[in-house]
Amino acid sequence: MIVRMALLLCLLAPASGAVAATEVYHTAAQANSAPKYLTLAGGKTGGICVDLFRRMEVREPALRIEGDQSTLPLKRLEKKVQHGQLDFICGVGDSPERRSQFVYLQPAIFTVRYHLAVRRDDPVEIRSWEDVRALGQAGSILINHGSGAIARLQAIGGLLIDSGGIGSKANYDKLLMKRGRFVYYRSPGFESDLREHGLGERIRILPTVMEETPFYILFHRRSTPERLALFANTLQQLASSGELAALVEHYH
Repeated sequence: MIVRMALLLCLLAPASGAVAATEVYHTAAQANSAPKYLTLAGGKTGGICVDLFRRMEVREPALRIEGDQSTLPLKRLEKKVQHGQLDFICGVGDSPERRSQFVYLQPAIFTVRYHLAVRRDDPVEIRSWEDVRALGQAGSILINHGSGAIARLQAIGGLLIDSGGIGSKANYDKLLMKRGRFVYYRSPGFESDLREHGLGERIRILPTVMEETPFYILFHRRSTPERLALFANTLQQLASSGELAALVEHYH
């Protein structure tokens, strides 16, 4: 699906110039998803995705993106896009379930690295998933509810996964109460999230990168080819110019 959509958009590229009126795309910020979305001074929402939207609007005057100052949990955001109540989600990973529900736009906006974190006083060191499996019941992994990484961890097999925590703060609390051995989260974002919650001295991120995965913009499947082409071509221009990479690097 990802490759087919990329080819389709290339074929439709000339159509984007034919869009005369402003095309408005609706989305919402994802809760607990720094640095994709961050709460700034005065309560405004910023972050990688918001900065990307503003650059896309400058690059393509026929394109406008609305809704990034409203926040939804990931599962509700996915449902609203899936049912066509919103147009897209910014910055989520791949999973078999999502492939059947959404259209992935190319290119990916950035790549994330997933790490495990433990309590500061926990001496455990992990070099591979085999080390985690070897811990048995003492190796439970806390992961945010609705995360695309859940299916990927389940596919590895032999891991004890707890995805009940609604957000990272809930999982940090469970970790500190010893209701889990590890928290699984992504970087960029992990370090700043711990600092934001004042937990940098109580929780340590293990150095081993457990997986790397690209994050995409996902559209609802009933989007017209013309609207997809306008959006995707603008995104590709920012990637080709280096602006997208420079934007993401700013948040590392």
